[in-house]
Amino acid sequence: MKLFTVGPVACYPQVLEAMGRQMVSHRSKEYKTLHTETVEMLQQFLGTNNEVFLFTSTGTGFMEASIRNCVNKKMLCCICGSFGKRYAEVATANGKQVETLEVPLGEPIMPDLLDKKLSKSKDVEAVSITHNETSMGLINPLKQLAEVVKSHGKMLFVDAVSSMGGTEIAVDKWGLDVCFSSSQKCFGVPPGLGMGSVSPDALKKSETAKDKGWYFDFKVWEKHQKKQGTPMTSVIPQIAGLNTIIKMIDANGGKKWFLSLYAERNRRIREGVRKLGLTMFPKSGYESPTVNCINSPDGIDGVTVYEQMREKGFELAKGYGTVQNFTFRIGNMGYIESSDIDSMLDALEVVLDELQLKS
Repeated sequence: MKLFTVGPVACYPQVLEAMGRQMVSHRSKEYKTLHTETVEMLQQFLGTNNEVFLFTSTGTGFMEASIRNCVNKKMLCCICGSFGKRYAEVATANGKQVETLEVPLGEPIMPDLLDKKLSKSKDVEAVSITHNETSMGLINPLKQLAEVVKSHGKMLFVDAVSSMGGTEIAVDKWGLDVCFSSSQKCFGVPPGLGMGSVSPDALKKSETAKDKGWYFDFKVWEKHQKKQGTPMTSVIPQIAGLNTIIKMIDANGGKKWFLSLYAERNRRIREGVRKLGLTMFPKSGYESPTVNCINSPDGIDGVTVYEQMREKGFELAKGYGTVQNFTFRIGNMGYIESSDIDSMLDALEVVLDELQLKS
């Protein structure tokens, strides 16, 4: 099955090979070397001097950590799809007051809207933004939104789960306080590793946070990072895989090469589906660089397109939430060859022709 999913994604052979090596102790010098090297490479990749933590969790663990460590009472969650809503749900589940800035599905969060909202909601301590809303195949203008958040003196949490590694993120330049992702997305590593940067301001806020738990306590992680890497046993294979993919990126030309690879693959997929007469769901100019959310043709259920493509050996992704039946998604994350894209588009043309004949 060829994977064009939105995660987990296909892994590079070198990543799988690195992950298949015999275990070492998470307290050994070998692990400490692996851990430190991986953290330093991620810092360089993200453009940050902030602490970078490697959580044994998915990105949602980091999402919860940002709330528990950095919000005493109230935060603002920007919502343009299902994962923006998740941030609000997690904050509420942790006993925080939540204000929301919600836009119609397919629309991005715009800086002027956020500015107006923050002008009225002066008591929020932090703002969450989903950089790349996987459910809608939409990317928000993070740099401009960050400028707005910082102009109001608020902390900024960024869900970069499906954007980190697939498009530009400049943590320090943009003033991102907590910025996190998951291993099973753009870096093409199996799930189980949540990685993210944490600013000095976020660490300072964590010092006085109440009822923040222990597993995701930023101060506990900061302490152990300096001593031995992690407070508890790590997902050592995933960290080895992440280490390998970042070294592969460096060997092939660095971050610029990797982001251009994503841009080119995405261009080919988008041009291909448009040649088939299909249109994108999100607002023009805000389409995701890593996940294409595509309108299903009139009279054809998006879920049916997904199921028929599986029968031809291609795992796409169903539409998500309320748009499931009239969209489907094509991811371009992880290990995908150029020939795979051609084969997938050929299969999609056949599927659409067959379904249109039946409709």
